[in-house]
Amino acid sequence: MKKGSKPPEERRKELIDVASRLFAEKGYESVAVRDILAEVNGAPGMFYYYFKSKQDIYLAVMEDYINEKLDKKCELLMDKDMPFEERRDILAELIVKDIKGYADRFSNTGDTISDASYKIYDLIQMVGKLIKPYADFMLQGIREKKIKNRLGVTKENAEEVAAFILYGLWGLIYNDRFTQDKINAAPDSMEDMIKRLFY
Repeated sequence: MKKGSKPPEERRKELIDVASRLFAEKGYESVAVRDILAEVNGAPGMFYYYFKSKQDIYLAVMEDYINEKLDKKCELLMDKDMPFEERRDILAELIVKDIKGYADRFSNTGDTISDASYKIYDLIQMVGKLIKPYADFMLQGIREKKIKNRLGVTKENAEEVAAFILYGLWGLIYNDRFTQDKINAAPDSMEDMIKRLFY
């Protein structure tokens, strides 16, 4: 490693942080790789050592956001020592606030990647992280008689039910970004749906 140069992981994270800020400020289409490099005083070879393209770093930015926003809350959801009511509030905030904020940040209408494959990628990443904590949360609530088992959740089908609900909620948040339909649930209406299931 050259004197004064940063370790590879630190350099990669620096590129992601700069790209995240620029995408948030200007939108995806208005940011070029050279703009990211100008911020870190880097050469094209350095960028392409870590990322294949602008879309590749965009996906890395989204994944970084997922990890930052969701990992800690997923851990809390799986904390069996925490009272169920506290975990329920964390879940509602996670779905209504964090995921909605994520959708707004990375899917600005009129200024998104023309290839919609990244939307499928972030959908799978987000829902994938939530399925197990959500399933465990439902099972604890049913065991402790804190929620009614309206959906017939069992240990065997809990993850399937969790996936079904989470993909449905994601569809409400993201529907108008995938299709021309104008169905887009407001945060308080999604919170009401969560309450109907879990209160």
